[in-house]
Amino acid sequence: MRSSRVAKRYARALLGLSNDRRQLETWGAELERLARIIGAPEIETAFASPEVPIGAKIRAIATITDKLELSFPVRSFTSVVARHGRTAELRAVAEAYSRMLDDLMGRARATLVFATPPNDADLKRIIDKLEQIARRKIIPTIKIDQHLLGGVIVELEGKTYDGSLANRLAEAQRRLAG
Repeated sequence: MRSSRVAKRYARALLGLSNDRRQLETWGAELERLARIIGAPEIETAFASPEVPIGAKIRAIATITDKLELSFPVRSFTSVVARHGRTAELRAVAEAYSRMLDDLMGRARATLVFATPPNDADLKRIIDKLEQIARRKIIPTIKIDQHLLGGVIVELEGKTYDGSLANRLAEAQRRLAG
């Protein structure tokens, strides 16, 4: 719980450095790339180790951000994160930043699970409906689950909408049993 608050504070701080939405998007992508690298098991273990001096961690972060050619604000930001011993929080900071940026941009992310790849018309119809529900632009992530008989299962803003064929059949059976 505490790390979540810390991650949100750091994310809010980075988000507050600019009003340029394109720049904020770029920073988010850079932060995500860095978090993926820092989250690699061998790197994560080194950063989590109390045996590695904080100075070495700061130098390592500087080297990684240089190699990734990150923008100056993101490099400076990650340097502050490292100096405060919060490198292990970078994944959570990147996720919090992404959520806050989505809120700022008026968008929501949804996971759509289909039995087979959907055609463009069906996908558009579902996304349009989700945008009406969320009152935001939807950024979909499409997944295929061959165990589904048909239909779609949607996860949007912590809610699950189950329009799968199996769920519809179970609902019909409940109504008939009644």
